Amino acid sequence: MKSYLIGFCILLSAIVTQAQLFRSASPVSSNKLTKEFIVSAMRYPQSALDAGEQDKVEVVFTVLPNGTSSNHQVLKPVSDALDQEAIRLVRKILWIPATENGQSVSERNAMTIVFNRKQFVKKQALRPALFAQLDALDADDSGVIYTFAALETMPTPMIDEKYRSIHHYLQSQLKYPETAFAAGIQGKVTIDFVVEEDGIPSNIRLVNSVGGGCDQEAIRLLQQLRWRPAVKNEKWVRSAATFDVSFILNDIKQQEIPNRQPGGL
Repeated sequence: MKSYLIGFCILLSAIVTQAQLFRSASPVSSNKLTKEFIVSAMRYPQSALDAGEQDKVEVVFTVLPNGTSSNHQVLKPVSDALDQEAIRLVRKILWIPATENGQSVSERNAMTIVFNRKQFVKKQALRPALFAQLDALDADDSGVIYTFAALETMPTPMIDEKYRSIHHYLQSQLKYPETAFAAGIQGKVTIDFVVEEDGIPSNIRLVNSVGGGCDQEAIRLLQQLRWRPAVKNEKWVRSAATFDVSFILNDIKQQEIPNRQPGGL
């Protein structure tokens, strides 16, 4: 009986060890931020809007060891317009690749894009005109993300004229989290992200965390900004960018909390 028990334990241990050696791929952003990006970046095809089309489109694809995706396919086609838009959105997502024995490997994955006509129309009515201040350039559709050194024109935040600079905008809009204020937490939150060719921030990833709700507040400030995209070869292109927000408690701020912002990514 003991020998059977020992054999079973060894087998169970081997199975557990094997399971621990493989880690599945995941988006570089949290699931919540990824869903929010999909909603903000969606371009509901006009033909689908006119026809009242709405559905869920499941896209299967391969996450490559470099964190990009390829071989996109729609499991159950809905319509050509919705299927292509779903694939376009999925291609925007960057991934932490799957690993096996500590090495990055390819993995087949899936993502569902929900097209809800009523919700989109409501969201569209509240959405700012992204291209109102942009020149009439074509957008690059290669999916390449350029670093600053390769760009002709850098991405810049499009802020209201009442703000003198991005620093002034952050000072005016920042809501010091109550938890951080009470605990005396301060510091600089650093976020890596991608400025899409239409000016929407995507693939938001914390590089330096402060805690106490400061991370969430920095992300909120980034998400409400729209950007003038980078330019290369006279086209709007995707570009890698970094966003810093400093949380500083000075003598004046020790007297009261100027604004309050609940946490929760």
